[in-house]
Amino acid sequence: MDLNWYIARGILPLGRLIGHRPSAQEKDICRRLARGEPVTDEVLGVVLLAAAWAWCGMVMTAIGFAATAMFLDDVVGRPLFTALVTVGTAVLGLSLGLFAICCLRDWLLDHATEKGPGTRSGRIAARFVRPRAYDFWLAAAASVWPTLWSAGVI
Repeated sequence: MDLNWYIARGILPLGRLIGHRPSAQEKDICRRLARGEPVTDEVLGVVLLAAAWAWCGMVMTAIGFAATAMFLDDVVGRPLFTALVTVGTAVLGLSLGLFAICCLRDWLLDHATEKGPGTRSGRIAARFVRPRAYDFWLAAAASVWPTLWSAGVI
């Protein structure tokens, strides 16, 4: 199961913070991608942008959560404050990473169709445009250092 698309299906309504209204078709496509079913490039083009807006909405939500936690510093005590900021930063880093990956894959899809499969850059873009199951783990690994830094471990 691809965790990126499994979670994206659930957070598609957060795209409304950006102004994107998700359709039932987009949720169905996210469900199919989470199960690893193949989809066409036209369908993938629709859902990549929707997932990018959903992850951008999650970034905004994580910023709001972290800002609220920072205002509660005096109220909740230091250990709980550290835990809240650590969770907020971890979610923010993961969301930013997956937002960047979805935007990159959308750009690659546009590039692959624009350049055509005959050119070298078109073949490279066509090879990397498909979602990978490790996208979630790549974004999670990229968010480890900022999370540890915000928690004061590093």
